[in-house]
Amino acid sequence: MIHEKGLCKVLSAAYKGGGYSVIPVRRQVETVARSWRRNEIILNGATWAVRCLTEDLPKEAAVQIVKDVGYMPMEPVSVQKSQPNQTMLEDVADIRESQLEELRDGSSVMVKIPVIFRDRWQLYQTTTGAVYAFDTELLKLIDFKEVSPECRITPHGNMAMFLWGDEMVFLAPGRFSRENEEKILYIAGMDWENQVEADDPVVNLNLFNADQDEPLLTPEE
Repeated sequence: MIHEKGLCKVLSAAYKGGGYSVIPVRRQVETVARSWRRNEIILNGATWAVRCLTEDLPKEAAVQIVKDVGYMPMEPVSVQKSQPNQTMLEDVADIRESQLEELRDGSSVMVKIPVIFRDRWQLYQTTTGAVYAFDTELLKLIDFKEVSPECRITPHGNMAMFLWGDEMVFLAPGRFSRENEEKILYIAGMDWENQVEADDPVVNLNLFNADQDEPLLTPEE
């Protein structure tokens, strides 16, 4: 699911910007039949994260990490251009790992709306009518031509999950002004590709419920 070129591009941009973290995860898996060590890796930027088995990390991404960090990290580390590498405390790394694991609890399924807002934001909608927008550059982390991942959003709408087997991509939705929020909700309510007749949940008329005063998207920071 993880797109090699897309991940390399995101890593490069993060390295030149606010930096990113590399968190190796090693755990012992016990079953009745046998036990084995499971090695995973988490890559974490400001508004995104990727998690997969270490052996499934795209090769070019591994090369990019070695180039940025200077070596392939065996312990959690944060890296940023022109800054010394910062070793991450084990407790902090454990907290980040557990937070990602807990995101799925109580989450809702999302469906993509076939429209991009302002040439940058891909819209998704839940079956309850909540609408979220995600940066198309960050969505390039996912190879949608190869797989159709499960798409979910946390109960509070602060993080989306794209899941396929052992691979996971986490993205924070965009934040918008009230004016743009209303435009997004209007777009979400349109009859894209006859979705109403097909009973597709991406169109949900309760978006225009007059009793619903609470905004679906957080105002822009």
